[in-house]
Amino acid sequence: MVYRWKFLTLLFGVTIHHIQLFMDINTDQPLKALKTQILEYIELKTELARLSAAEYVAKMVSYLFAAVVGIIIIALVFLSLFIALSFFIGQWMHSYGLGFLISTGIYLLMLWYFIAIGWRQVQSFMIKKIIEQTDITPNNE
Repeated sequence: MVYRWKFLTLLFGVTIHHIQLFMDINTDQPLKALKTQILEYIELKTELARLSAAEYVAKMVSYLFAAVVGIIIIALVFLSLFIALSFFIGQWMHSYGLGFLISTGIYLLMLWYFIAIGWRQVQSFMIKKIIEQTDITPNNE
């Protein structure tokens, strides 16, 4: 009987004291009670893992949603500013068509800059942010 307890101590890292604390000592079948408690522990751990994964997914989806909403708002602000700029330039040059043409040229220059130069910067920034957001290691390690 002592060998069984030593085996449990080596296998699970528990001592007889731990088993006696979490087990009903007055039971007829202590191993059956231990089995029940181990199964309950495993069930609780799987539930914790499932809930942690659900929390992680919910957090990532909320970050993604907030980023999309922010991008849409910024795009609408820039669109409004460029329409206003087009009308201003058109009024200043006495030709609204020319104002919108100059505004389109500014858009094309910004697109060229983004494709030629800014793409790598945006890509590295996004990779850093994704790694930062998905890093789930504890801070105390």
